[in-house]
Amino acid sequence: MGMKDNKEKTKERKLTEAEIRRAENFKVKEKAILDKGYERKDLTISIAKANLVGPLLILPFAIALAAGYYLRNGGFGISKLLDENIALYFIYLVLVIVTAIPLAVIHERIHGFCWSLSAENGSKDIEYGFIKEQLTPYCTCLSPLKKSAYIFGSLMPMTILGIILGIVSIFVGNICLFVIALLQAFGGSGDILITSMLLRYKTSGKDVILMDHPTECGLVAFEKK
Repeated sequence: MGMKDNKEKTKERKLTEAEIRRAENFKVKEKAILDKGYERKDLTISIAKANLVGPLLILPFAIALAAGYYLRNGGFGISKLLDENIALYFIYLVLVIVTAIPLAVIHERIHGFCWSLSAENGSKDIEYGFIKEQLTPYCTCLSPLKKSAYIFGSLMPMTILGIILGIVSIFVGNICLFVIALLQAFGGSGDILITSMLLRYKTSGKDVILMDHPTECGLVAFEKK
């Protein structure tokens, strides 16, 4: 997506002070990178499209986890739970709801920790925030990252909270834990979508560095031919 498209989308909502500050920081770092002979390519997507397309990419993982749980535990046990212990059913339901916000925070913190390992100034280059208009929490890295480091940080929250937790729930046989893991897997749909965009992006040069876009969903690639 080009620069013009990004500017038009940004005008649709009022930028926060943090976003304005990040945009200014981005311009400084962008100039330094371009002065070294790199060329810019935007890899961004609207949050609405990410929320629509991203879950489709998670479906194979969700189906695999569901199949594993079903085969390992002889079913999901929901009807049995409703018949024999409806109080426990409601406890599980409450747990799924009340853990959503803290796990969303942990999701972003995992992004931040993983990216900080490769960031120029460590955790000082990591910033967290929340877009009220789209009810979307986010984590962003203020310094350039190599492709492998960016992908690592993007996929770790879904891997830990979705896939690994889902596998644990299969062997434990706890449907509440399984549902939480499944929701966390879908919570990483935007991350896996951006990662897939990055993997499909064909560069004409081997020297590529990446930066989070300061105001849009996605990133900016700088490559040197």
